[in-house]
Amino acid sequence: MTTAVLLAFAAVLATLTPKVAGAAWASRAPRLAIFTWQAATVGLVGTSVLAGLTLLVPVTAVGGGLAAILHACATTIAGVYGSPDRLPAVLVGAVLAVVLPVRLTVVAFRTVLRDRRARRDLRHSIALGARAEHSLGVLVLDSDRAAAFCVPGRDRAVVLTSAALQALTPDELTGVLAHEREHLRARHHLAVTAARIVERALPGLPLVVHARVQIERLVELLADDAAARRVDPLHVASAMVTLAGMRAPRPALGAAEGSTTVRVTRLLAPIPPVPVSYHVLVGAAALATVLGPVALAAWPLVSAVSSGLCVVPGWA
Repeated sequence: MTTAVLLAFAAVLATLTPKVAGAAWASRAPRLAIFTWQAATVGLVGTSVLAGLTLLVPVTAVGGGLAAILHACATTIAGVYGSPDRLPAVLVGAVLAVVLPVRLTVVAFRTVLRDRRARRDLRHSIALGARAEHSLGVLVLDSDRAAAFCVPGRDRAVVLTSAALQALTPDELTGVLAHEREHLRARHHLAVTAARIVERALPGLPLVVHARVQIERLVELLADDAAARRVDPLHVASAMVTLAGMRAPRPALGAAEGSTTVRVTRLLAPIPPVPVSYHVLVGAAALATVLGPVALAAWPLVSAVSSGLCVVPGWA
């Protein structure tokens, strides 16, 4: 029964999250929207793993030679969860509880190593042809194409092309630098990398695909907001128009990446922030997507302990 409830919870979460977190309010509260997407992703993965564990717990507990003091507990929990003696249930449980976490771990390890190597190679390439502009705290590459991006990581840096320096006004340049430094300060690349890891581990799953796309978009909105606090939003918008069409190197975050038209419109037509009550409501719902499955999975154990049928050392 618990397994079915957990899987139903995961299905509802995968269906509703894109509709809720992808609504218009997300552009008004990008930080809250990022948290919501991350919580939904963690909730989906966590729910799936817990559903697998509820199928495997009776098998591992009874077949693993547990101490006699825990035998009654294992029997009680097996009765609450239902008998998973059939092979298909065991296989599904193994995939969800073992294969899924292992795959996520392997993909995360490979992605982190690959991104670290790519950033190192990019920094090396930039160092060969860039000059330091100490007055701005940036590196400048000679190019006839206007571009601005930042390279996160240990030796982080903001990079501009010579064409960008010539094309941007002082206020526009201040906005661009504020945008890139916000990416570095808030370590937006971590949120983006985490979303990409889950998508690579679970390719084609709509929720994680939407989460990756939206998080990449929302971190740009956060950086835009930081830039708009430094200079007039009009200057930030005009800088994005000047840099439109640029493509940052893969391990970098670019100033004009993403939907420039939408971002410019958002800057030129400011919208009111989301009310505090909405932050509380959405934040609580996001937390529930993470904590709810844990409570569902733990409920049979809590019931068994409270009933006196199961005695767990240290709980007396």
